[in-house]
Amino acid sequence: MQAWQHCKIWMMMVLSLTIMGCQQQVDIEAERRELLNVHETDRRAHFATDVDLLLSHGTGEFITVAAGRIDTTNRAHLREHFSRYFDRATYYAWDDLNPPIIRISKDGTLAWMITRVHVRRVQRDSTGTGQEREFVYAGIMTYEKLDGKWLRTANVSTFE
Repeated sequence: MQAWQHCKIWMMMVLSLTIMGCQQQVDIEAERRELLNVHETDRRAHFATDVDLLLSHGTGEFITVAAGRIDTTNRAHLREHFSRYFDRATYYAWDDLNPPIIRISKDGTLAWMITRVHVRRVQRDSTGTGQEREFVYAGIMTYEKLDGKWLRTANVSTFE
């Protein structure tokens, strides 16, 4: 083998090792804690009926899968929807029935969380009459990490 071929092989090996060494190690457990904090923020947002808090981990576009349909919506539509949903509502329960199941990609940029939550809420109409709803929600939420923050991208939901 000629000297330049040895040099070329050596340079490629050094470059490969350098690139591998530059890859950032992801602390999966720290990312898991961050995602659990997002879930806890969602819980607080429901009890406070705070649309801004709920949307603080949202993206511009959001996909929902429910009742045999796939819908894509934007932040403005979500704000409108949750403003109506939270209007004159009081939450008495929004509690995990099972610990959330979380999976995070090895590079720490994508994740999903499966939750099963018991919800009990009362929503009052303009006359003050309350309608109580109690249900169990189970679903999967997907996340993407952008600019160091976990943001919701899609949700598949079921109700018991």
